[in-house]
Amino acid sequence: MRKAIDCVAGPVGAQVSQALAPGGEVVVYGALSTHRQTDPAALTIPLQARSVIYETKVVRGFWLNRWFGTASPEDALRALSEVRGLVADEVLTIPQGQPFPLERFAEAVPLAEAPAHGTKPLFVFEDGPGEVDK
Repeated sequence: MRKAIDCVAGPVGAQVSQALAPGGEVVVYGALSTHRQTDPAALTIPLQARSVIYETKVVRGFWLNRWFGTASPEDALRALSEVRGLVADEVLTIPQGQPFPLERFAEAVPLAEAPAHGTKPLFVFEDGPGEVDK
């Protein structure tokens, strides 16, 4: 394979890199393997120098928050519009969140951090008397 994306990093990220064809590129956009880790060894992607040097493989990082901070408003709107179109065409699906009123914030945080918790908490805000916007 010539291109790959990885949201785990750690040893899994290294395996993804090894599976690349010479000249391939992996984009790392998350580090799920490091969740709640304190061991520095768990916070690395162990790459073989041979792959990077002789096979000219590339490992590149991507952080959406940084991209939004550097992208032009036009580029950001274009990207969001494209994602919205993919969702509308059902190419991408977005898991439904578990609604939480903002007042239950303290209850939602541990749920978000629990492993294999399923849906993510989704904060809802009241629009008016008796109405809740999900």
